[in-house]
Amino acid sequence: MGDIVGKPVLVERRSTDRIAPPLGAYSHAARVSPDAAVLHIAGQIGNAPDGTVAPDAYGQTVQALRNIAAVVEDAGGTPAEGLVSLFTMVASREALPGVRRGIGEVLAEWFPEGDYPINSLIVVAGLAREDLLVEIASTAVVPG
Repeated sequence: MGDIVGKPVLVERRSTDRIAPPLGAYSHAARVSPDAAVLHIAGQIGNAPDGTVAPDAYGQTVQALRNIAAVVEDAGGTPAEGLVSLFTMVASREALPGVRRGIGEVLAEWFPEGDYPINSLIVVAGLAREDLLVEIASTAVVPG
């Protein structure tokens, strides 16, 4: 899969022109290096370290992604090098604009070249608590 300035590439993200382009900030596929250790990350909600939850979908999405970054970093990686996939659950269609904005802004920071992780997004009837508008589960890889 190659190296970037002496560091092995852990994830190769790709989209093909043989199907329609992604509808948002994601790639169609991701291939993981055999040198990587897989990290499965439980669904993260928009709660800050002190337990407070943002009142809107945008704030909850940004915080959920920050929580994912913290878990990846704690395992020795970075989102930019190792985030493979996201599975985004949104509690209402009305929350979608804020969720999409949050995902778009954070992923643009982490992946300025537009080489985004894969993402599936679904609207669900509700999450674990009534005040939760988004939950994001993910998979990442870290150096093995």
